[in-house]
Amino acid sequence: MDVTTPRRLGTSELMVNPLGFGGGTIGSPFVDTPTAFSTVQTAWETGVRLFDTAPWYGVGRSERRLGMALGDMNVPREDFAVNTKIGKTLNPEPIRDESNKTYCVDGSVRTPRDSRTGFRVEFDYTATGFQTQHRESRQRLGLSSVDTLTIHDIDYGYHTTEQLEDVFQQLDPSGGDGVSYLEEIKQRGQIKALGAGCNLESRNALSWETSAHEDLIDRLVETVPLDFLIVAGGYTLLENRALRRILPLCDKLGMGVIAATPFAGGWLVDPKHASTYMYGPASEQILEKTLRMESICNQYNIPLPAVALQFQLCHPAVVAVIPGVKHPDEVRTNQELANIDIPSQLWTDLKDEALIDSSAPTPN
Repeated sequence: MDVTTPRRLGTSELMVNPLGFGGGTIGSPFVDTPTAFSTVQTAWETGVRLFDTAPWYGVGRSERRLGMALGDMNVPREDFAVNTKIGKTLNPEPIRDESNKTYCVDGSVRTPRDSRTGFRVEFDYTATGFQTQHRESRQRLGLSSVDTLTIHDIDYGYHTTEQLEDVFQQLDPSGGDGVSYLEEIKQRGQIKALGAGCNLESRNALSWETSAHEDLIDRLVETVPLDFLIVAGGYTLLENRALRRILPLCDKLGMGVIAATPFAGGWLVDPKHASTYMYGPASEQILEKTLRMESICNQYNIPLPAVALQFQLCHPAVVAVIPGVKHPDEVRTNQELANIDIPSQLWTDLKDEALIDSSAPTPN
């Protein structure tokens, strides 16, 4: 598959290479800094030019490491694109204050504090919050500008229904006026495109069982002039629910899609030994479906993760895929997987066995 010819991001003027860099995992404290730097350098050497990060990833660690790695390579700024995210501020908390800790519906911590740096996450979608987040992200990255900003985690995994109403009030001109700030910096050319996240994972899975999450994305698109969505978990080899409304919405409005989690949180790389599926326990149904897919791939001597990676890029709305990587070997492997020729009959077999949606775009 061609992963070198740039594709246009929605209706914006930004062109990005189809195989990008998911920077979430280099923010992990369990990944040492030299390995993180080497991972970014290897990505560059293999042709990656789109780098995705966020303040949330490692509570600032991903942005710092990505920026320092790119800076150490002394590569021309115009030769790469950086996407980071807004919606979460990192506040210094030198002395731990447990009253600042809040929880998601599933009981996981919504506003963690990094024990090494003492920064605490706080949600803020106001103009003032966005301005602070945008400035501080650029400082951590060591860049005077980023190419795109993505509104992070407006969903039922992180927010209750009441909290979501507050989020939209923070975006509204009658409240926090967050949208006006985003429109202003885009009009001034400080960013080239504006996006939002669209996630399907264990903590918000119930909202995808109904139309709740899709209704929420409709509302967000009506509220914010978006150029693209980052779709994580909703469109993978194992999960095609984004075909119901999300991807058709992007087609209708001319919005681009950056597809994340092609391997479903690492599950599709090695399902027999993976511990989680989309950051939660895998159901028996997922395990059975995966093994059936793997069996078909084995008949053609094609690695399952190659099919998973290329599947996302087959959809015309998908501009790029950003697999998370934490080691140089993973970067090289992803390049190899993207370049494997997959027989058209393999895709036909997956559809004939009802393992992927019959309407899903594939090379055949």
